[in-house]
Amino acid sequence: MQKKFSIVMADDDLDDQLLIKKAFENSKVQVTVHPVYDGIQLLDFLYRRYQFKHITEFPDLILLDLNMPLMDGFEALRRIKGDPATAHIPVYVVTTSKTKEDKAKATELGAAGFYSKGASSKDIEKIVREVCLECFQ
Repeated sequence: MQKKFSIVMADDDLDDQLLIKKAFENSKVQVTVHPVYDGIQLLDFLYRRYQFKHITEFPDLILLDLNMPLMDGFEALRRIKGDPATAHIPVYVVTTSKTKEDKAKATELGAAGFYSKGASSKDIEKIVREVCLECFQ
């Protein structure tokens, strides 16, 4: 039987979350997608705080948007990669940003990959396929 992977998706855009979740459902990889809506909720999930006390293990992968309220993706990435307890988790930035500066900063902070998402579901499906190939094969 194939392992079921756990993914945390940190993105404040509900439409993007639905597109990404649907793309994973259409993939051949068995995943559970845990949505969070900002960097603070992401850290609460990772450290099993508040509404995430029931979480028993770290996710296999984090998909991270950069532009979120309360704590942006850069700060969340800095904290994740700066803590030995969470630094091992691969983080892929999936964002609307297309700037070289954002990509360079995310890579410097430890992102395993950087993807600029377009508005179409085909763009999202391509990103999910590439991440699945890289992480789950």
